[in-house]
Amino acid sequence: MNSDLQKLEAALQESLEDFIFSRQEKRSFKSLMAHSPLNQAQRDWLLSRARDFAMEKVSEKPDLVLGWFYESAKALKPKRGGQQEASEAYFSPGTACRSAIIHQLRATRKNIDICVFTISDNIIRDELAAQHKMGKRIRIISDNDKSEDMGSDIEFLRRLGIPVILDNTEVHMHHKFALFDREHLLSGSYNWTRSAAERNYENLVLSSEEELVHSFQGEFERLWEKLS
Repeated sequence: MNSDLQKLEAALQESLEDFIFSRQEKRSFKSLMAHSPLNQAQRDWLLSRARDFAMEKVSEKPDLVLGWFYESAKALKPKRGGQQEASEAYFSPGTACRSAIIHQLRATRKNIDICVFTISDNIIRDELAAQHKMGKRIRIISDNDKSEDMGSDIEFLRRLGIPVILDNTEVHMHHKFALFDREHLLSGSYNWTRSAAERNYENLVLSSEEELVHSFQGEFERLWEKLS
């Protein structure tokens, strides 16, 4: 095995220590790959090693490890037509959508803007609380009727000091999207609830396409101002 491949293997394993393949770690990993371009057999071998590392840790924090593995697989994908893949799809039932949300919350540097119909998944709630405590700027827009449901986490998050605006109108605020550092978008049918993860057929798409992110950020700012 050549030394560059060993460095990439070590970088993958090290990135799993905190269960998050951070953006800085991905940048460093891709820089290593650019220094020593990989053939398909080498990419496949690294992907198998990532799977091995994930299997060793999955019993500790399954959702986060699954999210880490998805990000590792994406980093190892070859470019198409000179461009890096800009989007990724996740589906439920299962933990894929929740893991994508958790990963983005942890990987974000500063700003998290959330516009969702409801939040009642305590795993997501606790991660939002942790990121707020770390000093990240979080804003939430949600539906007033759903905020009164049993199990809703909206008031809990508001009491933590996270700015929350509710849609106090006769219609529903039915969006399900979130923006991270004005660079990444998660959007789809997926409500941030336990039932969405455990029972429902749902989807999320992660995109870093600049025009799409800009459009959703504009809608968030428009609603924030309108509902304030």
